[in-house]
Amino acid sequence: MSWSSDEGRWGRFHVQVFITFLAQGSDLLLRTASVAVVARWLGPEGKGVLVLALLVPGMLGLFLDMGVSVSNVYFAGSGKLDVRKLLGSSIGLGLASTAFGLVLVAICIRVGLLGRLVPGVPAELLALAMANLPISLLSGYLLAVLQGLGRIVTVNIVKLLQGIIMFILTVLLVVMSGFGLWGALVAWLVGGLGCLSGAVFALRGEGTPFKPAWDVEATGKLLSFGLKGYVGNILQFFNYRLDMFLVNYFLGPASVGIYSVAVKLGEMLWYLPNAVGFVIFPKAASTDAEEMNTFTPKVFRTTLVLTAAGALALGAVGRPLIGFVFSDAFLPSYSSMLVLLPGVVLLGTSKVLTNEITGRGYPHYNSINAGTALVLTVILDLLLIPRYGISGAALASSVAYSVILFVAIGFYIAVSGSKVRTLLLPARSWHLRHG
Repeated sequence: MSWSSDEGRWGRFHVQVFITFLAQGSDLLLRTASVAVVARWLGPEGKGVLVLALLVPGMLGLFLDMGVSVSNVYFAGSGKLDVRKLLGSSIGLGLASTAFGLVLVAICIRVGLLGRLVPGVPAELLALAMANLPISLLSGYLLAVLQGLGRIVTVNIVKLLQGIIMFILTVLLVVMSGFGLWGALVAWLVGGLGCLSGAVFALRGEGTPFKPAWDVEATGKLLSFGLKGYVGNILQFFNYRLDMFLVNYFLGPASVGIYSVAVKLGEMLWYLPNAVGFVIFPKAASTDAEEMNTFTPKVFRTTLVLTAAGALALGAVGRPLIGFVFSDAFLPSYSSMLVLLPGVVLLGTSKVLTNEITGRGYPHYNSINAGTALVLTVILDLLLIPRYGISGAALASSVAYSVILFVAIGFYIAVSGSKVRTLLLPARSWHLRHG
């Protein structure tokens, strides 16, 4: 069924958002349980070391992605490239990027550069964590194709499988077998392999042999579109995670462990906006712009209200929740979480607009937005972390996240031709006030 078909198109959107939210909520519970196990058995410092070890391949993978994931959603959703060409070119690019990345990391470990970037993290643990690079790259590419094809339920099932595997193995390897950090990392890697395997299984029916294919036209289109938003993805990653590196630099791994709990709880509020953005991206790529101009404001307002309500609830139960799930050793993260919540709400709501803008074919606007926010994040982190600790990091992120929403509104107005009042106010309310 086409995204833009008349029969049940809006109902289908809401059903897919609900399924995505439900699946991501279940995944959240599983991942939170895994994190809680690691936190209780390894303590703040052990959890901080694990977070930092996984940040390295995560950051490198984002650099090597080159925007191909975004391109796969757009071209699969719009039908402008054959799926077999998309998959073949994506696999080829993923393997080439992985080879380059592993060589680069080996050199960095050899000369001690990674040790200076993430002090306190053993080089052997970093080397094992790098196995996540090809897993995350390839699974991201394949899931993006499924997303573009509108197979939202399938994508959610595959991602949920990853969370299930990760939780089971975390309990087995960390709690029952006592492998500590190494067990937690292996659980993460095997969960990723489960996700990749599920994506391959789901795409078998598309007639692709799952081998690299260097189609010049397809590869050129993938990179041409993807690179427009590539810079934005990198900058957004630093908006999300630069504070972890700076907290580690100024305060050490234990503070990273405590601060990461505040971030983890705050980012729970993004599950609904992420679900909406996940579905609205391919929809915008295949739906008439005029229809989206009517639909997107309704989704934006609803997402804002529900995310804000979730923040109020989290603020009310956050302190006992931290003590119950992570232990009293992590209670200092509560105040940082409260500081982070306003920005989390606003950034979450902005995901509706940024994904819609990308679906219309303007990913470069989001790159400009992310760059503006990152400059602000760096300045505020350097000013506030040394003085206020992890609460300073939370405040810096909260301010930068808020700016992202306001800039996104400006770009959305420019792309859609809508007015601010149309986005923020229901049409009926506007006419009652000004009719």
